[in-house]
Amino acid sequence: MATSTLEFARRAHEDIERLERACVKVLKDAAPTTHRARLTQNHIVDRLLEASTTRAKRLRDTYADEDKMREEELARMGGDEAAQMRAFYETIKATRASHKPFAGAVATDGTEFIDELITKDLSEDVIFSGEEATGRYLDLHEAHMMYSNANFGERCDYGEYLERCGNFAATSRGKKFTTAYGTYLDGLIEYLRSFHARALPLQFVDKVLEASAKEFDEKWAKGECDGWEDKGVRSVDAAAIKSAVVDLSGYKTVDDMSKSLDVDAIKSALESMGLKAGGTPEQRAERLWSTKGKTLAELDKKLFAKGVVVGAKNAKATKEDIKAKEASARAVAFKEYQCATLLKLLSKQLDATRTNVEKKSTLSLAELQAEAEDDDDFSDAATDDEEEIYNPLKLPLGWDGKPIPYWLYKLHGLNMEFTCEICGNYSYWGRRAFERHFTEWRHQHGMRCLKIPFSRAFNEVTSINDALALHKNLNQREHGVWNTRTDEEVEDAEGNVYNKKTYQDLVRQGLI
Repeated sequence: MATSTLEFARRAHEDIERLERACVKVLKDAAPTTHRARLTQNHIVDRLLEASTTRAKRLRDTYADEDKMREEELARMGGDEAAQMRAFYETIKATRASHKPFAGAVATDGTEFIDELITKDLSEDVIFSGEEATGRYLDLHEAHMMYSNANFGERCDYGEYLERCGNFAATSRGKKFTTAYGTYLDGLIEYLRSFHARALPLQFVDKVLEASAKEFDEKWAKGECDGWEDKGVRSVDAAAIKSAVVDLSGYKTVDDMSKSLDVDAIKSALESMGLKAGGTPEQRAERLWSTKGKTLAELDKKLFAKGVVVGAKNAKATKEDIKAKEASARAVAFKEYQCATLLKLLSKQLDATRTNVEKKSTLSLAELQAEAEDDDDFSDAATDDEEEIYNPLKLPLGWDGKPIPYWLYKLHGLNMEFTCEICGNYSYWGRRAFERHFTEWRHQHGMRCLKIPFSRAFNEVTSINDALALHKNLNQREHGVWNTRTDEEVEDAEGNVYNKKTYQDLVRQGLI
């Protein structure tokens, strides 16, 4: 009986029916009130569906009968009456032989495997990091580190990265063809798919990605993909070199050209000629100057940006080059499209992650520890009712995820905006954040760009001109330069000490 295909088919149909009933029973139980309870219910149903799908696939193979075992078994059961009786008694004999070793065993209803699937602990199959909080938030720290340290990205804090992680158009075209960018997109896709499978097991992401791939193919064929309308290929010929926006014949040296043209003009000229526009201003100027008096054939191929086809009028070689570059661009664009699709599916979790990061920045260590202990008691019902928070004044969120009171907002001076030119005109809200930013990476990076070493003397200095003037003044003092107007001290009749310039100003005003 154990090897009977008909018995196997009957048992498979029975198991599928029992699994369907178990799914209905799990879903009809009391509605889960916490996030963890809902996640556990979804994973139980997912296990039951997976077991049912496995049996259905085996059942389909049984009915396909590629090995002809089912056909042979049905043939043995056919024929005249004597043959049918003989097959019947042979089956009884085989059944008794198979049950003989288990004489005295207690018969079960065959639902043990279902009970095991239902009672299996969630942590055995599904593992979340502490940052993910059992599927409520995304943990994109690894992608953030890769983005911040790679040449295609830029240094930013985690909150800023969450805002721009889906904005692939901000990355320049030339940097998208690097191996690092492809690795970054592959890692992001792999993580988002893994998170979706763990946090939303009943939503089948594969079907959504298949539909997304078809949609991408249609848009790519029509040239409607955002940022890839030219399909990643740009043709440059001799006419494009001659029609450059800058005429270099009027300059004798590269220094003359750099003094006459600003940084943006040099960059625009390089881009119009299809040349690389990255690097320092000096490197861009040298790159543009190297094209003076040269034809298209004389230019070094390494100077051209990726995705640029040189000499578009050469038939065979150019067509092959265009196909290769278009295939490379299509692979990158397809990965970006998949990332955008996955981020759209997980938009709720991404918004919750942004809010959580913003909230954590306002919490103390004790409050963070208390929140971590209360994670399991997080109620979905509460978030469903209060998902839309009324916050017209855009106040910061408190420890409870709600806007802080307006009086507290005014008390801490969070309504006061401080802009720092050294940080790229970045705004800081509140005196505390403004004072703290002088020791953070953004301000330190701006000071290094100005070639000014870190010193407490530059605290409260936000203007580039003021910082450069102060740095020059400090250097003069170190070298012993004496300025009579600012360094000579004068004492008035009451014993107050001023420098000479201040004293003379007060005398003219009649204050002394």
